[in-house]
Order: sequence, then C-alpha cells, then structure tokens
Amino acid sequence: MKVILAGFNSDREAACATPETISAAYARISRDPSPVDRLRREAAREVERARESNRRIVFMYGHGSVAEHAVFNLDVLGVSRLAMEAVQSFRLASFTEKSQRYIKIGEDWHLPEETADPGPFRETVQKLFNGYRELLERLTEVGNDRSAAREDARYLLPLAATSQMGMTVNARELEHMIRRLRAHPLAEVRRLAEALFVAVEPVAPSLIVFTTPAPVDGLAHLQPDPWPGGEVDLLECDDDRRVEEWLRAAFGPLEPRELFRRVYRDLGVHDALPRAWELFRADFSLTLSATAYAQLKRHRMSTQLVSRYDTGLGFTVPPSIRSAGLESFFVELAGAAGEAADRLGTPYLLTNAHRRRVRLVMNGRELYHFGRLRDDEHAQWDIRGLAGRILALVKEKAPLTMAMACGKSGWKEVREAAGL
Repeated sequence: MKVILAGFNSDREAACATPETISAAYARISRDPSPVDRLRREAAREVERARESNRRIVFMYGHGSVAEHAVFNLDVLGVSRLAMEAVQSFRLASFTEKSQRYIKIGEDWHLPEETADPGPFRETVQKLFNGYRELLERLTEVGNDRSAAREDARYLLPLAATSQMGMTVNARELEHMIRRLRAHPLAEVRRLAEALFVAVEPVAPSLIVFTTPAPVDGLAHLQPDPWPGGEVDLLECDDDRRVEEWLRAAFGPLEPRELFRRVYRDLGVHDALPRAWELFRADFSLTLSATAYAQLKRHRMSTQLVSRYDTGLGFTVPPSIRSAGLESFFVELAGAAGEAADRLGTPYLLTNAHRRRVRLVMNGRELYHFGRLRDDEHAQWDIRGLAGRILALVKEKAPLTMAMACGKSGWKEVREAAGL
C-alpha cells in the first residue's frame, strides 16, 4: 500500500507550502471589512497564527465549512478492490480508479492481515488469476476482441486484486473519511486511514485534527445479511404529482403533459434537469454483481445501503462466456472461490462475479443522470441491463416525470417519441 500527497491548493501569490492560510483568510471574510486579498497576504505572512485561527474557528466554533477551502490530490496504490469500495463510499470526494475493463490485470493482490492460514488463500488466488488469463485467451480465440475479452474475463478476478486511484478531496471530508475508515472492520482499510493521515497531516495540521472514531463511525460500516428479494424490486415510487405541482406553480394551470413539455422542449442530452425533479423519489432493492456494484457506487448522490457479499446469492456469468462454451469452467472456479471464502471467513476471495444486495434510493434528477450514463450503448452490459430495468419501472409509475430518461444513445429516439 502506498499513499502519496501529489498536490494541494495554496496561495500562489505568497508561494505558501500549505493550504491552511487560504482557509484562515477566507474564514475572516465574514467578520473583517478588509479586502480578501489583503486577508490572504496577512495569513501567508503568519502561518502559525493562521493555523491557530483555523483551530479556533473550525473546531471551537464548529464552522467546518472553512476546512473545505483546503483541497488535496492523493495517489492511492496497492489497495484491494474490496477496500476501494469502503473509500469510494464517501460522497464529497472525486475518485478515478484503474479499470479492470480496459487494462489487462497483472498478478497483484492483497493478503489480508486477518488470514490465519495464508496457504489456502494463496492457492485460491493463484487459481483465479490463472483462470482469468485462460479465459482471456479462450474468449479471444473464439472471436472476441481483446477489449471485450478483458471486460468479461475480469469477472473471475478476486476482490483481493489490488488497484490504484487518484483522489481529490477537501480537508473537511478527508478528516471525516480518516475517522470513519479507522473504525472499519478490515485491517487493510484501517491501515489506509493511517496512510492518508500521515500523507496530509504535515501540511495541514490545523485542519486534520478530529480523527479519533466515535461509536457512530463504526455503525457506518454495517453490512447485514442479504434480505429477501429479486434482482430489481421497486419498493416505493412517487408518481408525477410531486413535480407536476411545482411546474403548475411556475407555469400556471396547464394540462400536465404541456407543463412537462415546457421543460423538455429545450432540454439537451447533456443538460441537467431542474432541481424540481429532486422532489421525485424511487426506492429499490437490487441484487447485483461486484462488477455492477463497482459502477453503481460511483453515483454517490443517491442513498446506497449494502448487504455483505454472500455466496448464497450466486454469481453473474457473462453471456460471452456462456456462448463460448466456457460456463462450466467459469462456474467451477467461481464456485470453488466462494467455498474457500466461506471456509476461511474472508470476502477477499470472492470474485467480481459474486453478488450482494443493495438498497438504492434515487431522486428523479439523479435517475436521469444514471440513465444517461448506464443505459447508453457504450455502457458495460451488466450495469446497462440493471439501468434499463430501473428506468422501465419508474416510467410506469411516473411516465411524465421520467419521460426523457434514457441512455445518451437513445436520446434522439426518445425525443421523437415525445413529439419534440
């Protein structure tokens, strides 16, 4: 594992070696009549005084938003896919991760500290990597291009496989992240929390302070046993009335279809819907593979509550593997990995094909964004199938509110169907 502080914002005029002076200067704006550029110069001249100001304003007075003016760029390397899920659950940060879909994966993986007997663990991981390479070659031999073969062969990789990412995060969220990750049940995640702290604390000691977990921080990592249900269950969903009422207040007593047309007629494929669409809410229960979840979790402006991975939910077999006559090969290896994971008591041995349950709540605005990306012809087939079923269900409940929800590739067809 390696965490490197790649960069941070600082006062360019003063050539400061810390972002803390900007936080301290901006904190004074609301109470000091001086121009903000003068406040910045004063803070830059007296770094220790700026740090003391941060501690007082952020922590004594509780104005945590001041810490958001300090932003860090971090390289994170050698962290398992399983641990990446814990980090990327935080909403107010940006993550770009190495994709197993586009890159052939080398044999890099994490041996968890909790493993009492590493021999069987290593043996299972070795079989999965060997199986991944064999699938890659055999899928190519039957006519799949290398990109498509990589996309589906990766379903056999274990969650122990390591990855890397670039992360951009402000000091307030990073402090929150470190505190929560220090309370995580996996030792690897707790070590990552320490590495993040060590990388950032020297340049921003006045903003990374409250990092000792409270009991509630442990509750954030609860993952219950899977609950009953199918692959896509719509539990609750609003109809058109919530958005319609707002539009009527804005546009007057028009027919419902005309009210929505007032918005849709000038809407472009990349345009965000008005915030009124956040009044609409849909609540789902999903069963999906680790691969599909890796893409769903990027839609952080939603509520996502996960069960633990459970071999009883089975695993997803890519269609290309079935059509190539490789299903029995895949099932044997994935099934053996699941048995080893259960026997050794570790989710690290589960594969990208193994499944979990997710409780998902999205508002209408986020559903549009989700659909444009994930129901598009360029989307990965697993998450695209899930997105298509989600959109179909909400369109039945709210045909006007969700009328234009689709993948970008279907935009022209949807506009024509709506008479626009």
